[in-house]
Amino acid sequence: MLKKPLYESLPYLCMLCATATLLWQQNTLALAAGLLLFFVGARVYILRSDNRRTDPARKRKKGGLPKGLYELLPFACLALSFVLLAQPGSAWLIFPALMLLAYGLYVLASRSSYRDHQLPSQGRF
Repeated sequence: MLKKPLYESLPYLCMLCATATLLWQQNTLALAAGLLLFFVGARVYILRSDNRRTDPARKRKKGGLPKGLYELLPFACLALSFVLLAQPGSAWLIFPALMLLAYGLYVLASRSSYRDHQLPSQGRF
């Protein structure tokens, strides 16, 4: 069994290692491995987030996208931004990459704040 600090940080470590691979390796195989590792970390993060939600499923809004695609969208934006930033000699790709990075981080931050529900207290009202 893993210690709690290591267990909790595993998805972030996977995505961090994948980001380093995406930014510093120009090999196609390394790019594919980095993307795979990034999305494995993202999937673990999504599974934990869904498991820890305290709001009732009936109160959640239904969207137009399938749930799996909806959950992976900010991670896809982040991964694409890292791939674009890693392209050599493409100064014109920096602005779209930074926009994708900002959007992905914004969506993840807003989802994190929306999913931080507190269970009702059992004390007197």
